[in-house]
Amino acid sequence: MTSATDRSRASRLAPERIARPGRRRRVVDRVLMLDVGLVRTQSALRTLLCVPAGMAVGLALASAVGLPGVLGVLIGAMPAFISCLIINDVSAGRIAARTGAVVVPFVVALFASVALDRFHVLELALIVVLLFVQFAAMGWGPWATDAAAVVFSGYLCGLLTPLPAASVAGLALIGAGSLAVTVVIRGVFLRPMPFRSLLWTRRALLAWATAVLRAAVDLLAVGPDASRERVRAARRLRRRLDRFQEVALTADGMLAAPGAGPTGATAETLHRLLFDTHLAVDGLGRTAETLAGSGAPDDVRAAVAEAIRTVVRGGGAQGATAAEGMLARFGVTPSARADGSALAHVVHRAALQLADLAAAARAWGTLRAALPREGDAVPFRTPVVLVGGRPSGAVPVLDDALADGMTGPWRRWHVSASLRTGIQAAVAVAVVEPLALLLDGSRFYWGVIGVMIVLAGTNSTHERVRKALHRGVGTVLGGALGIVLVHLLGTHHPWWTAGIAVFALAVGTYGFGGVYAIWVTALVVVLCQVYAYGGSFTDTLIPFRLAENLLGAAVAVLVSVVVLPVASGRMVRSAVRRQLAAVRSFVLSAGLVDVGGDGPRDADPSDPDAFDLRRRSRAVDAATYQLDAVMKPMVRFPSGGAARTDAHTRAALQSVAVFARELAGRPAPIARPPVPVVEALAHAAGVLATSIDALSGAVGSGRQRGEIRRGDDAWVRASDALDAAVAATPPGPAHEWVHDRVLALGRVDDALAVLAERSGLPVAGVASGATSTSARARRAAALVERHLLATDPERWALGAER
Repeated sequence: MTSATDRSRASRLAPERIARPGRRRRVVDRVLMLDVGLVRTQSALRTLLCVPAGMAVGLALASAVGLPGVLGVLIGAMPAFISCLIINDVSAGRIAARTGAVVVPFVVALFASVALDRFHVLELALIVVLLFVQFAAMGWGPWATDAAAVVFSGYLCGLLTPLPAASVAGLALIGAGSLAVTVVIRGVFLRPMPFRSLLWTRRALLAWATAVLRAAVDLLAVGPDASRERVRAARRLRRRLDRFQEVALTADGMLAAPGAGPTGATAETLHRLLFDTHLAVDGLGRTAETLAGSGAPDDVRAAVAEAIRTVVRGGGAQGATAAEGMLARFGVTPSARADGSALAHVVHRAALQLADLAAAARAWGTLRAALPREGDAVPFRTPVVLVGGRPSGAVPVLDDALADGMTGPWRRWHVSASLRTGIQAAVAVAVVEPLALLLDGSRFYWGVIGVMIVLAGTNSTHERVRKALHRGVGTVLGGALGIVLVHLLGTHHPWWTAGIAVFALAVGTYGFGGVYAIWVTALVVVLCQVYAYGGSFTDTLIPFRLAENLLGAAVAVLVSVVVLPVASGRMVRSAVRRQLAAVRSFVLSAGLVDVGGDGPRDADPSDPDAFDLRRRSRAVDAATYQLDAVMKPMVRFPSGGAARTDAHTRAALQSVAVFARELAGRPAPIARPPVPVVEALAHAAGVLATSIDALSGAVGSGRQRGEIRRGDDAWVRASDALDAAVAATPPGPAHEWVHDRVLALGRVDDALAVLAERSGLPVAGVASGATSTSARARRAAALVERHLLATDPERWALGAER
């Protein structure tokens, strides 16, 4: 039987039904959450409009010049589709110029395909060269990348549909007409809208924030006895926190895009609000993780859950009310009356996070009306670099690893990432072509495409294996669906077939940047229809295609392991060094030290432009994202050894990123500090930066615990310098910021000292007293007392300043 106590506890923890928004709003929010900034949706829309127009122009021009209509449709669709897929820019003028410029490469590729039809060896050799150029051109700028991609696609188009020698002029006219109508459609109906994308991204950020808070409520509502449910809820919250982090970085990168609208002070204010919203929601999610993981009492979890639920129901502006209610409910619990309670510290921090969320919500409403709708440039700096609408992942890490030179027999080679991929592609194609000719001589290019697809957009063996598997799954699914459609429609319903092909390409384009198997499925469906109208379709076509694709993929993976290889461990070390460099810059700025110098800066610390901790923190977040991209392997290995070491490293550096973000969200100094305080902080930051340099060197060398090191290779704790900074700080709220920085630097010191010890560095010194659990609890309680429980009208000043 269920006792009265159990029923009472269940009633306190059971999640109340939170009023959901309307269906239309839910659908829109879901679309924006799945496609931040609508980057993939816009790409699919371009395909849906431009490809049919290119096909229509191709059909009309083919009839005019006496070419088969099927050939006109195919040649008209190809340049329209390729240009929509690869060409995207900040203005309609640049898009038109880049689209118009690829007509020459496309015509040259078609001519080469026709001219070399009788010279099979040269035809095969040229494929090797073109694929090398396509990958190498990625390091030569967007115009070269466009030209190389169109040349390779045009050449393959000629191989796919053997062209008569006398048709080059007519085909050139069709290609030019297709690109011309693409320029018109994109210039009239699909103009780039950076400001709109920024607003969509902001809405996606808020939708993900709500998802994080809902997941936090669900986790807090799980009782201590339901271990399996708690694990599932914790994983769901962790996934949403990771995605929320990615969306926040994306929004920061879009804010700095030319033409986004906000400029100068407005852009900086918007950046601050994005950062503060991310900080508050991320903090509440981590608070829920802490309470659930520490086995907090039911009444404490219920108080925090109700506060978060209030924000979900009423919006971020209800954060102040939620904080007051949470503190009142917590105040009557036994945990609140315990001296030095760690739970009290957690609850007080949650109250401050709710207050920050309320202040940010009010500022959002004020700023929205003042946002400009357009602008040519944004004088706003961000360390976040976007690639395809998402923060760059492993590419910068690979560039750093290659900058140090290759190892083993390749140590004399110094190549960029794009040149390395180009060389690997050329070698792989040279191996695949004779094998593919033996398997199916008439369609050897399927193996070539398998090589190209696996190497494109991937940087590690894990990524390439995953892409090859997606390619195989997509080919099987697309083949099954394509064969069914061919048998249903045959060649008697060309308009239905054309519509299905365009729709499939649009769906595939949407999945191209997300689930790659969707793109492959759609592409195979289209190819089945093309082969049916070309008269070469058979039910055995897809198995052959799958075999040659997987052959090309397997050879590409093997070549990348043998030719110019970069070990996973080296990539991890490069990513760790990048993050340590970002942390070092943040530490020096937090300690009022010039990042490029070695002493205190002359700038006024109260000047927000002098020490941009938010930008430095974003650099740490971006480096953390890159570290995650490298450390998330395709294949899961058993825990232990290097995998376990990587997990510890990742956890330590993620905690450092959280400490940096929390400090960046604290109020800036309101007055110039005394000289002793500046000198003490600078000394502490210098000691910590020197230790970070030693750790970076140890990580970069790859040496293990117990190996001989230089005498200066050690982690020296900055505790004495931090305690000296606290001792030199005058009392009063005007100097609270010093305690904030001492606490953050001390916690960074604590986390990285553990990592240094695991890396084999000797650690000298002890932790600072400012970072002890009791000291942090007392400080959080004082902040709550001063800023949340005071009756002064300015009690929310702290949140307003953040």
